[in-house]
Amino acid sequence: MPQPIIPIDEFLALSTDEQVEKLKQWKMDYTLKDIRDAWGFKHSAQYYMLLKKLRIYERVVNKSDKFSPEQLLSSRHGAEVYTSAANAVIDRAAPADQFGYELNVTLSGPELAEKLDRLAHFLRGEHKAVTVKLSIFASKGVMAPTEAEEEDN
Repeated sequence: MPQPIIPIDEFLALSTDEQVEKLKQWKMDYTLKDIRDAWGFKHSAQYYMLLKKLRIYERVVNKSDKFSPEQLLSSRHGAEVYTSAANAVIDRAAPADQFGYELNVTLSGPELAEKLDRLAHFLRGEHKAVTVKLSIFASKGVMAPTEAEEEDN
């Protein structure tokens, strides 16, 4: 019988070794979505960033499951994501609680709003100062219809 997923407050009170052991066991018994739901996380990024802040990410996450912040911003519609800022942060071996990413794409308004909503949700968990450089302007090109728009027609 699987061990129940304990509330996040109880989990945070455990020692580092106990946290690692619990997570390894839960990963065998539950899906990431189950753990996220139990802890009230809307996105997987919140789970992975918690592991990084606790400095247990490398001990818990399988190599094939590695998360990087640029995955938050990859598009479902084939837009290119340039991750030089994220890679620079990772390559410098920054402390686990730092992050950086860059989005350089052309999206429709609703698609961009979805990306920004996800980013806003992620940032609600950050209580330190964050430096932002943001440029948004209307593209001269005509956007191809999204899948949702094509289904409406």
